[in-house]
Amino acid sequence: PISSGSRLPGRNMEDLPAVEPVKIYENTYRLEPADNEKFKVGRAQKIMDEILAEKLAFTNDRDKKGRLAWTYDADECRELSQDIAAEILEKVKAASGEMPRYKLVCQATVGESNGQSMRVASRCLWDKDLDTCAETTWTNNKVYAVAMCFALYYE
Repeated sequence: PISSGSRLPGRNMEDLPAVEPVKIYENTYRLEPADNEKFKVGRAQKIMDEILAEKLAFTNDRDKKGRLAWTYDADECRELSQDIAAEILEKVKAASGEMPRYKLVCQATVGESNGQSMRVASRCLWDKDLDTCAETTWTNNKVYAVAMCFALYYE
């Protein structure tokens, strides 16, 4: 038989997940960040340089004849670029402190370099006064890496 009660057979109220109350925020009427909340491009670039140097140091290992021993592997570079982007996002957020109205988007590219030139570009629709980007590159004779961190202000 089907019961019309609100309780499920064999379940107690303690078994159901707790529901968080709905948070209601007041308008702040702020259209730009405070001075201490702005994205610091120089600080982010320094962090990104350190991460690229640390993560790609193994590509500078040399064989017995003094040549770079690292060889390109697409799967390894894909995983490496994902790790680099995730670590950049984590460390830039931690170092930036209080930036409650910025969304950070990090992108990293790692690829093989055979003496050719490489250019990485991106296009975005953004507010030229409030949104910004930090970028850095790392390269040796076998591999290149480009990392970008976009800081987008939202109201």
